[in-house]
Amino acid sequence: MTEFHLSIAGSQDDAEELRDLYAAILDDNELRTARKSVVQGAPKEGQMGAEDTIRLVVDSPALWTAVSSCVTAWLATRESRLRLVVHAIRSSEIESDGHRDVTSAEVNQALIEASEGSRDEAARQ
Repeated sequence: MTEFHLSIAGSQDDAEELRDLYAAILDDNELRTARKSVVQGAPKEGQMGAEDTIRLVVDSPALWTAVSSCVTAWLATRESRLRLVVHAIRSSEIESDGHRDVTSAEVNQALIEASEGSRDEAARQ
C-alpha cells in the first residue's frame, strides 16, 4: 500500500487547479475504490496559508495504473503552465506547460520515483 500526496505549484491559481484535479479523480470510475481526500498541510516557510494536497491511498497495481491514466488525462486538459508535485517517500515533479502533452509513462515514472522504498518497507512488515 502506498500513500501519495498530490499538490499543484506554479500555476495562476494552484487551489483551483487542485480542486479540478480532485474532481477528475472523484469522477474516475477506475479510482472508486481508492481512498482519497483533500487534506490541509502545514504552511510553507514564508507563506501565510496552508497548502492543500490530495491524499490517495493506492493498494493494488490496477490502482497505480488508474492514477497514472487519470492524471495524464487531466494534465492533457491544462492550458497553462503548472507543476504537479507527487509526494510519498520522496517527492517528484511533473512540469506541464499547456503545449506539450505529458505522457502516461512520465506520470508513472513520477509515481515510482516518489514511492521508491515504500514497497520494500511494506515487504519487511
